[in-house]
Amino acid sequence: MKRLSRLSLLAALLLSVAMTASAATYKKQTIMAASANTPGSNHGVLLNRFKDIVEKESGGAITVKVYLGGTMGDETANVKQIRNAELHIATLFAGNLTPSAPTANVLCLPYLFTSMDEAYAVLSDKAFTTALADQVAKESGARPLGWMIGGWRSITNSKKPINKLEDLQGLKIRVSPTAMQLAAFRAWGIEPHPMAWSEVFNALQQGVVDGQENMYVTNRDNKFWEVQKYMTEIHYMLWIGPVIVSDAWYRKLDADTRALVDKAVETAQKEEWAAAEKEQSDSKKLSIENGMQITIIDPAEEVRWQEKARGVWKDFLNTPEMKSLTDKALAVIAAMPKK
Repeated sequence: MKRLSRLSLLAALLLSVAMTASAATYKKQTIMAASANTPGSNHGVLLNRFKDIVEKESGGAITVKVYLGGTMGDETANVKQIRNAELHIATLFAGNLTPSAPTANVLCLPYLFTSMDEAYAVLSDKAFTTALADQVAKESGARPLGWMIGGWRSITNSKKPINKLEDLQGLKIRVSPTAMQLAAFRAWGIEPHPMAWSEVFNALQQGVVDGQENMYVTNRDNKFWEVQKYMTEIHYMLWIGPVIVSDAWYRKLDADTRALVDKAVETAQKEEWAAAEKEQSDSKKLSIENGMQITIIDPAEEVRWQEKARGVWKDFLNTPEMKSLTDKALAVIAAMPKK
């Protein structure tokens, strides 16, 4: 009996040591997270989910402070703050990362993706995302740990339905001031009108521009149906948003904290992906209920848009890194099972 008792005690001690050795430990610290977007946006939902996971699993040792609605500046400012480690984590549209990290343009190539499944496949491929993250971190000091996927950037306007390329001519369309998007619209034969996002609603209301391009969710969040009548679905660019961290800060994290940050971003990303398509569908329905007329371009007609837009790729695949990453993305898409 005594021997059994000693063996039981020894087993209990060994189990205790093993559990202590395997249990993660976290230093008391605060993580600063920000987005220029609203609390109800996919940015706000993702960052608050990240906060919940980190604070709960760290047992309260780590506090995450989330700043939304541009309280820490616009997306360009957030990238600079990330680089300087004034912020630790931020979310933004991929196009707004490209001035600091030109290689992020790979995800903005017009018609790189022609379906949501292709985007899911590429952004789930660890070889691709790791290579892209390493290069972006090298260029900008900001490391993408995850990627949000929204909807297709479609065109709204106040003048007329757009059924074919010729209908686009003569319209003044506000386009995000990123080189890739500007080049795509020029390839379609019009001169786009870049302007700050904060100016867009008033510009549409006052007729300074006739239209803009964005997702259904953005249409809903900004109530563009108050100043826009027509919306045309095209598939030239899928809204993709990196979840970036300060690479300098991230590299200094202890192994347990880094693993928790990775896990929290991955979990929040998967949940955002699952919710995004339904949110786009609901936002489309709401746009129609508020009087917008939706045009879906015939697939044969959209081939014309695709051919012209893909013609600008040659101007951006001008570094070995861009060429390599584009080839990797296309290889993932080519390897997908055919439906």
